[in-house]
Amino acid sequence: MECLPGSDTWNAPEHQQILRKAQEFLSVGAGVAAICGATVALAELGILDNRPHTSNGEGFLNMFCPNYKGGKFYVDRPAVRDGNLITAGSTGGLLMAKLILEHLDVFKPDTLESWYTYFSTGNAQAFFSMMQSI
Repeated sequence: MECLPGSDTWNAPEHQQILRKAQEFLSVGAGVAAICGATVALAELGILDNRPHTSNGEGFLNMFCPNYKGGKFYVDRPAVRDGNLITAGSTGGLLMAKLILEHLDVFKPDTLESWYTYFSTGNAQAFFSMMQSI
């Protein structure tokens, strides 16, 4: 799983190699996750033109990517998974982490739900449920 952190520098020349690698990963079925400004770089490459995705709010990608054509695939959620692609807006870090763990099949589904509940609410019972389900 290649994870692209948020930044406003993804379109700089020194990042082109890793963006090409992200395209390659997606084309062979490997996972790619991008959050915040990294979604801009994926939009600029056309990766988001035909797949469900999210970012920092509707219209955000249009502001920074004049050639962005994926508006009809935009999903207004903190994080979205479409097969091997996970995208998130700046507030979607925890949900993005959950989607990555789910994609990688790290936990059983009930353990993952307890993990997410615990970290999103701080509910101690969810922690104990998580530990009992491992």
